[in-house]
Amino acid sequence: MSLKAADDIDQERARLHRHWKQNLERVQFDAERAARQYHAVEPENRLVARELERQWEEALVKQRQAEEEYARFEHEQPSRLSEVEKQTIVDLSRDIPSIWNAETTTSKERQVILRHLVDGVRVDVQGETEIVDITIHWAGGFVSQHTQARPVARYEQLQDYDQLVAKILELHELGRTNRQIAEALNDDGFRPPKRRDTYNAAMVRQLLARSLPRETNLKQSAERHQLNPNEWFLADLAHELQMPSVTLHRWIQREWVESRKLDDKRGRWVLWADDDEVDRLRQLRATKQGWPDRPYPESLTTPKRRLVLNR
Repeated sequence: MSLKAADDIDQERARLHRHWKQNLERVQFDAERAARQYHAVEPENRLVARELERQWEEALVKQRQAEEEYARFEHEQPSRLSEVEKQTIVDLSRDIPSIWNAETTTSKERQVILRHLVDGVRVDVQGETEIVDITIHWAGGFVSQHTQARPVARYEQLQDYDQLVAKILELHELGRTNRQIAEALNDDGFRPPKRRDTYNAAMVRQLLARSLPRETNLKQSAERHQLNPNEWFLADLAHELQMPSVTLHRWIQREWVESRKLDDKRGRWVLWADDDEVDRLRQLRATKQGWPDRPYPESLTTPKRRLVLNR
C-alpha cells in the first residue's frame, strides 16, 4: 500500500510539474513578446512606448511571481523514496503486527490497514444482555469469533444477574458489610451495567434493598420499631415498587409521598402508603420522566392525606 501510494505521489508530482512548466513557458513568452513590442516602437511615439513599457514590466512581475511559486512548490513536495526505503516497506508488509504497533503509525493509517484486511463485521447481541458476539470476515477467507461486553441500562439485563444476586445474599447472610461484598464481587469478576468497571458499597446497598425478601426486611425492622398501619420503611417500599431507594427518597423531598423521620441514631424514614397509594406510586414510577413543559400529572404527584402521621 505504501509503495502504491508512493507511485501515486510520483505520478501526481509529474503531472503538477508539467502544469507548472507550461505556466512558466506561458508567462515567459508573454514577457518576451512585451519586450519585443517595446523595442520595436519608434522613439518619437512616446505615449505608445510608455504604455508598452508598462505592459512589459507587468509581464516581468508575473514571470517572477510564477518562478517563486514554482520554487516553493518544489520545496514543499514530499521526497521520493530511496531503494533502501522501498525495501524496508516491502519487509514490513510481511509483518502486519509490527506496522500496527509501531509508534510512528497513526490512527488514520491503522484505519487504512483495516479497510484492506477486513471484508466485513457481523455483530449479534445476546437478547437484551450485555454480551455481544462479533464475527470478523478477514481478507483471504479467514473468519474469527469474538465476545465483547456492552453497556446496558438495568442490572436485570446482565447475563449473570441471578448469580450476582445469589452471591450478594450469601455474603449478606454471612454478616459481610456492603463494602466487603463489593470487594468480593470485584474479585470474582462481576461487572456492573453501564460504563463502570467495579461495584461499590452504595451499589450493593441498592441491590440488597431490591433483592432481600420483603418479609425479611419487615421482620428485622419490626424487631426495633412498631410501625403504624400502612407504614413502610423506605427500603421496604422501594423494594415493593421495584425502584431505587434514592429515587423514592427524592419523592419524599418533593412531598410526593407522606413520610416521617424516626428520632433515632440512624434517622430512618417511615412512609405511609395504603393500597391506593401503592397503586399511585406504581403509576408514577411507570410514567416517563417529566419535563418543564410537560410535567408529571398532578394526580400522580399528590399524595393522599391522613389525619395522623405520628403515633
